[in-house]
Amino acid sequence: MVREAVARLRNSPPDPEYVPPADGGQIYRTVDAWDESTGGIDPGPRMDAAASAVSAAEAAGAEAAGISRMDSSRRALATSTGNLCFHEATAGIFQLTVLAGSGSSYRSTVSKAWSAIPVRRIVDEVVAEALSARNPADSQPGEIDVVLEPQAVADLVSFVLYSLNARESDEGLTVFTGREGSRVASERFTLESDMNGEVPGTPFDRDGFAADDQVWIESGVLRTMMRDRFWAGKTGLPAVVSPGCFSVPGGEGTAADLAAQSRRCLRIRRFWYIRFVDQKTLTLTGMTRDGVFLCENGSVTPVKDFRWNWKPLELFSRIEALGTPERKGFMTVPPMLLRSIPV
Repeated sequence: MVREAVARLRNSPPDPEYVPPADGGQIYRTVDAWDESTGGIDPGPRMDAAASAVSAAEAAGAEAAGISRMDSSRRALATSTGNLCFHEATAGIFQLTVLAGSGSSYRSTVSKAWSAIPVRRIVDEVVAEALSARNPADSQPGEIDVVLEPQAVADLVSFVLYSLNARESDEGLTVFTGREGSRVASERFTLESDMNGEVPGTPFDRDGFAADDQVWIESGVLRTMMRDRFWAGKTGLPAVVSPGCFSVPGGEGTAADLAAQSRRCLRIRRFWYIRFVDQKTLTLTGMTRDGVFLCENGSVTPVKDFRWNWKPLELFSRIEALGTPERKGFMTVPPMLLRSIPV
């Protein structure tokens, strides 16, 4: 096997897009991503969290499933050009789905420190939400205000991030082609990376190139995109690497607070089965999941899940209000109140 691999290597042409390790003299940011208590914790707290979720769900006549996890990593990199870098990080992760007949709810919480995750509150909220989502009514097509909870916002922002690729945009393959410096969303929408924010960043990429804070979309205007070093050399523009952390600044209040600002709206917990319809226009299709509620004149009624075809940037151009951001995976995002969305 080894001889065959060596023979194939000798007969393979050079990689036309190969770039050597990052130039020496890289200056790396200090990022506080390690929590000592989480890095050295035993399985006990994770088991207790899982047990409390299962017990609470069973007591309510429901079922619970999820993940109770703690991660720790240490990464060191030395390059032939003289760079030496090190980064360590921890993460506590608690994900919970509760099924109560025809109702369900979900929560995913991540923190650098396991101790910062309010397990008991999350369990109580998710169980209560699942019970309240039972016996959903049919949803009616038409235009309506929509409140996206943070998880739903994160589900859509991840596709915006996927499209923030300078090479693909230069090649005419994304919605951002030719739009750098132009408005792409509401002035209420900003997308940025803060290396020492609530989601700590990674200070270097696999080649030892230093990462830094970035503003990708500022008050609705596209400022920059991710550009690897090969494409940077091809275009003569600076390389821009992802630090692996993203945030959409918000305001104050919960999704319920935002719903109270609308006479009639749908509140959506999250999405799944999201797929591209057209990458060039960033048109997506997907399904709602784990809770859709019609909020009308103070009453809250569960409604059935539905399929949607939306363009995230068009949704983010209809932002009326933003709530308090929450961490969802590698980003922090707020709940959003969107005006007049077709469903």
